[in-house]
Amino acid sequence: MSGAARTWLLQRFTAIYLTIFLLSVFGYMAWHGPFTFAQWQNWFAHPGMAVASMLFVIAALLHAWIGVRDVLIDYVHAAWLRLMLMALIALVLLTSLLWVLRALALAAGPMTG
Repeated sequence: MSGAARTWLLQRFTAIYLTIFLLSVFGYMAWHGPFTFAQWQNWFAHPGMAVASMLFVIAALLHAWIGVRDVLIDYVHAAWLRLMLMALIALVLLTSLLWVLRALALAAGPMTG
């Protein structure tokens, strides 16, 4: 399988997971009514939800990376500029991943140490 086919397939799989996750979360929230902060925190602290949320974040970042990378490859013809923009976007996405990891850890409850 070529690299282009792999990235095409990866972007489709991430889109499917993002859609399923969001529909599930919105459905759960609609079915169970308004949440208090404590209920929301307990829900996101559950190991299954924590893993699903982390997979959601990874899928969203991969999906964004593939889409932006393809746009840059197609429309930015100066190699140096394309490389600089890709590095900047990679830095922003990596920073976003670290921020979300911290937010999920804090949502799980107070850390002891």
